[in-house]
Amino acid sequence: MERFETVFENSLLGNKIISSDLKIKQVNPALVSLLGYDKKEDLIGTKILDFAPDYCHKDWALLQEKLWDKLIPSFSLESCLLKKDGTLVWCQITTILFEDQGETLGYTIIEDITEKYYLRLQKEEFISVASHELKTPITVLKANLEIIERKIKADTSMPPDLIKFTATAAQSVVKLNHLVNDLLNSTKIDRGELELHKTIFILSDVVKSCCTHIRLEGKYKIVYTGNHLIQVYADQFKIDQVLVNLVNNAVKYAPQSLKIDIHAEKIKSFTKITIIDKGQGIALKDQKKLFERYFRATANHKASGLGLGLYISSEIIKKHGGEIGVDSIVGEGSSFWFTIPDAH
Repeated sequence: MERFETVFENSLLGNKIISSDLKIKQVNPALVSLLGYDKKEDLIGTKILDFAPDYCHKDWALLQEKLWDKLIPSFSLESCLLKKDGTLVWCQITTILFEDQGETLGYTIIEDITEKYYLRLQKEEFISVASHELKTPITVLKANLEIIERKIKADTSMPPDLIKFTATAAQSVVKLNHLVNDLLNSTKIDRGELELHKTIFILSDVVKSCCTHIRLEGKYKIVYTGNHLIQVYADQFKIDQVLVNLVNNAVKYAPQSLKIDIHAEKIKSFTKITIIDKGQGIALKDQKKLFERYFRATANHKASGLGLGLYISSEIIKKHGGEIGVDSIVGEGSSFWFTIPDAH
């Protein structure tokens, strides 16, 4: 206990101990300084909500729900606190529960991430502006290439190399458009602006249309299995985006798997969609991180892309109230799956 007190008191990060009624029982000098107060007594006996702006109370309510109500061992969140002089400080807050003489207490570490937070905002703003600026020239390029392709098809005297160059350019524009859309969606997710516009639609219709660009290459065969009449209540555009991301990943990371299966089935109160390839598979250590932002499996580090596709797909499915995951065996292939809950 004496060693703990020494670490607690001398930590450079803000530390506090709270009781189950969320009142502060003890704080260290770093937290007193972080909040701009003079002595521990200014904080002991208060609640952390007393130092949080109203719009951040929901963050702390979430922590309470996850940690105290469900009694999970730890929980972490990002929120902000008000200093004594009224200025805001953005913090990374991590809390664990522990038992002390028959009483459940919470031990919280609070790290000041204000500088990192505003740097991230600047980066997100830059990405958002740059992505929007890129959309217009990409749209113009795409439209002009479509016109050129139509003219080439109508003129049988066109040289083969010109036909090939035009097709390559069109494919590159499609890839560029996907990258820009990923960047835009990533910033929307960060800002909590990802909106859903749900309708009822037949899933097989979306599957047929979403992967036209893959089928046109003529190299890969995409097979839809399961009930072709399954209807789902979801954002059709965003489910299309998830399917495109997963099929693109199968093509990118399992290029030797020339057949990609898309299977749909009704299970209780939701629909499960699985994209199956017979590629090289994914190591277990990488599977856990696949849906993190910017992550790419180490075996596939040479593949192009930003590492945002699976992250965005995951956020879209979570927004729908569904789940997303992967089952994979190295040397045998991978099955990426996601679920869409039924309409209530």
